[in-house]
Amino acid sequence: MKFEVPDELIAEQLSDQIISIVVKEIDKRLSLITKTNELPPYPNKSQVKKILVIGTDKLESWISEGLEVQIWSNKDHRIEREALQVFLRTHKTIN
Repeated sequence: MKFEVPDELIAEQLSDQIISIVVKEIDKRLSLITKTNELPPYPNKSQVKKILVIGTDKLESWISEGLEVQIWSNKDHRIEREALQVFLRTHKTIN
């Protein structure tokens, strides 16, 4: 049995799926950026994870991808709120 689908239909469905994915990613990014406003100016890692509802792996991957961390002491590592907001706005992926 042979089933043919017009190219226009495939292109339309594909573009709808791409738009849906892009909109979801933009919403996720905006949600994270909005949540950063709840953080103090220099939150520690625990505060960032709690407010943004992310895990250690996610935060560590952001750090390895360029999110700056300020070392205040051996046990006190902080992330500037503005640096986090810039990272979330400019970084290609945040998954």
